[in-house]
Amino acid sequence: MAANFLAKLAWFAAFTANTVLAGCSSERDATAHFQVLSYNDVYEMKPDSDDSQYGLLVGGPSRVIPIAKKLRQTYENTLILFAGDTMVPSLWSNRFKGLQMVEAQNAIGVDYACLGNHEFDFGIEGFLNVSKASKFTWLNANAYEKSTGQLLRGTQAHAIKQFNSPTMGNLKVGIFGVMYDMKDASTGLYWTDPIQAAKDQVKILRENEKVDFAIALTHQDVDSDNAFSSSVKGVDLIYGGHDHTAQLQTNYGATFLKSDL
Repeated sequence: MAANFLAKLAWFAAFTANTVLAGCSSERDATAHFQVLSYNDVYEMKPDSDDSQYGLLVGGPSRVIPIAKKLRQTYENTLILFAGDTMVPSLWSNRFKGLQMVEAQNAIGVDYACLGNHEFDFGIEGFLNVSKASKFTWLNANAYEKSTGQLLRGTQAHAIKQFNSPTMGNLKVGIFGVMYDMKDASTGLYWTDPIQAAKDQVKILRENEKVDFAIALTHQDVDSDNAFSSSVKGVDLIYGGHDHTAQLQTNYGATFLKSDL
């Protein structure tokens, strides 16, 4: 595998989280570990020229499959997350309306994804077709359908992942997703403030669900993520998308990471 791709994988944020669990019983280890593989803004099946030296042109997201499988085989407590934008643009998207990328994401084994702006390039119905074909859960706490006033169909505000591992420990992880307000860019939808939506989700996850660790999936620009990081208390880690630039930010509050694959 090409060195350039391996370098990019460092920004894929294969992240180890060590969580000290408060109020643990004697039967429960006070520290638990889990691995996160996160990436974003992948909507092309283009080959990587760096791999051509091996005589093969390997499709973009397909290169992640062996990494994801190895991670799951090695670590029982593993999450695979996607921070939005997978349907469009590409040459194939005009014909398959994003379904070609869902097959790739399903093969990778994504657990949870948040919405990105390109999820609406074919309207609500286009996204619903993609959601139905997805073997993972789309997380969305702030995009609503105008016709019903309810969260976009095919999504849910948050998810709970319970890990129970004899080697890595037991913990309860809460994940939610938000994105920026697209205004009138997508007919039939409206967005609430992502920061307020996040605060509402954190309250639910912390007070009602009693999670040990809270993750936010965001799709917005870096300035918005900076504001989000400093304003939303109770989030342990943020995985973001939209900027197409590898970033690790620790200066504003909760740490956030973005990949550049």
